[in-house]
Amino acid sequence: MDYRHEARKYLKRAENELGTFDDDRLKYVVLELRMAMEALTYDRAQAFKDEFPPSEYETWQPRKVMTILLDIDPTADCDATYSIGREKEYGVRPEKMESLGTEKILNMETIRKHYDALGSYLHVPTLKQVRSNKAHDYNKIRLRCEEIATAVKHVLSSPIFNVTLGSFASLPCMECGKPMRKRMPHGKNEVPAQCYECGASYVIIDKGNRQVEWKPLQHEIPCGNNSCDHKIVIWHHELEAGKSWTCPACNGRNTFCLGVRHEAELQD
Repeated sequence: MDYRHEARKYLKRAENELGTFDDDRLKYVVLELRMAMEALTYDRAQAFKDEFPPSEYETWQPRKVMTILLDIDPTADCDATYSIGREKEYGVRPEKMESLGTEKILNMETIRKHYDALGSYLHVPTLKQVRSNKAHDYNKIRLRCEEIATAVKHVLSSPIFNVTLGSFASLPCMECGKPMRKRMPHGKNEVPAQCYECGASYVIIDKGNRQVEWKPLQHEIPCGNNSCDHKIVIWHHELEAGKSWTCPACNGRNTFCLGVRHEAELQD
């Protein structure tokens, strides 16, 4: 889906409703603007589709989606201006740079400030609100809607959008062979990584000079048979209660279990 195109349609309908200056139509303005904010956040998420955990695909609230994006890249909601130029010397900033434009992003601050607040206007005032004379203030709602519409319009007017830059480490998963790609945030020496195909987890260690080490998170587990000295190696995500395996040495069955240790009552 072209979420950016959808956001333009939601914004257009919201502006049309605002133009009627009819308080009874503000609920439709609120609905369209909430959908515009959702569409822009989903559009931003698509730029990180290779890094977005599949387990989070069902997340639809913009605040939760943006939280995931900021965990992937702390600058995911920051505006940025991009310029290009030809280097005369490798690694030295060109004397002449040509601006490509500035990308405006619907950031977390705007989402937190407005999204949930808009939702409260879609409900009938409660008995408590009515009794305390705190029914909907339509002038306040209109001002908020105008502020959000302006923010959405700025994002949609960006000449460039969904640019993602960064340093990445890649490796075929040691367990299933599927390709993995992980962003290496600036200033971090260790970054956790997980294969979205099989669940195998790693720690990526920055070794310097653009080199990294993928350290698999594995455990060496001895057979539960005291007379057997065989050990197996399992991935961290496999270490869970109820998980079992057959020892290839003694042919006995081993199962991870939760345990309880009893201590006798202390005597005064």
